[in-house]
Amino acid sequence: MALISFVIPTHNRYKYAVKTILSLLSISDDIEVVVSDSSEENLLSDFFVGHEKSSQLKIVRPGKSLSVVDNFNFGLSEASGEYLVFLGDDDFACDDIFQVAQWAKSNSIDSVKFSFPVNYYWPDFKHRNKGDHFSGTLNILEFTGIVENHDLESAIKEALNDFGRGVLDLPRAYSGMISKKLADNIVSKHGALFGGVSPDIYSSTLIASMSKKAYKIDFPVVVPGASGASTSGLSATGKHTGGLRDNPHIGAFKNLIWDKRIPEFYSVPTVWSYSFLKALEKTDRNPKEINFSRLYVRCFIYYPQYYSLSLISLRQYIKDIGAFRAVAKIFTSLLSESLWVSKILGKRALRKNNIGKQIVISDLCDVIHAKKYIDGYIVKNNMKIKW
Repeated sequence: MALISFVIPTHNRYKYAVKTILSLLSISDDIEVVVSDSSEENLLSDFFVGHEKSSQLKIVRPGKSLSVVDNFNFGLSEASGEYLVFLGDDDFACDDIFQVAQWAKSNSIDSVKFSFPVNYYWPDFKHRNKGDHFSGTLNILEFTGIVENHDLESAIKEALNDFGRGVLDLPRAYSGMISKKLADNIVSKHGALFGGVSPDIYSSTLIASMSKKAYKIDFPVVVPGASGASTSGLSATGKHTGGLRDNPHIGAFKNLIWDKRIPEFYSVPTVWSYSFLKALEKTDRNPKEINFSRLYVRCFIYYPQYYSLSLISLRQYIKDIGAFRAVAKIFTSLLSESLWVSKILGKRALRKNNIGKQIVISDLCDVIHAKKYIDGYIVKNNMKIKW
């Protein structure tokens, strides 16, 4: 049994997946890479025939088109490592992840959440305002190496209060690390680790509800990648919104029944809200704890083109809790959103003042070169995780 199983669900993204797989295989002999490949062509398997580390690589093909959620669950079913790390096919992990898994095993830790002080942008990444400014770059911010206990109750309360956005402090299987034992327990109790329409948000909610020992590490253990075809790439170009049923991501979900309390259009807050809600319904938490008004305020402000759809959900909300309470909650959420915007603007101003502290490395053609640079940077500067 390998110490770590890296699980990569992929679909028709061969040029990214090949490089990510190669970068992971360089980490240790005590890891396995599981690729759930639902692509039309079997290019990945063909590429790795006879590869020197093919014994550590398991490319599994479901044999049919799957939703992103089903692809994640299929990959999980093939993983056997003691710890699991789910990655996008354009992400990578640094060498220190093996040390993290050893520490987690020695201390019987269920989940580890990583900060993301380093990000990699593939050469085909385009920003809607800055074009190819970030293309082919590795961006490094300061990090402390601090390891701290993860207050999961506070993380869940933040997700409940800031519905549709406050999920970012939840523990993660995607770009995080969980024990195989925890994953098996979740599957046994709830039927699946991944669900909803956003596998990372759904699984994070269940992980938070069932983890006994959870920690956070401020260190570049996992490095998110942004390519032209990725979710982050689509967000950067403004293409991550639209009609719900018209979106190919959602279209793969057969017989999807949308919740009337969530505006029925495709966006980050609506997709996250739906997935968080569906996972929460599996737990002992009361859905009445959810502050739906934060979602409605956000939808009306940032997605005015879907005003009518947001209004339908708001009316359902008013019907459920009463007009007086709904108006009071909407007013409070407007104030909260104003404070949030002020806070973000303050952070951006501070970031501009500290722009010299960010290191940008250019002309990195793929994650193999990006990983080589950041691993070397960490060793050269004697940076260590502070256990």
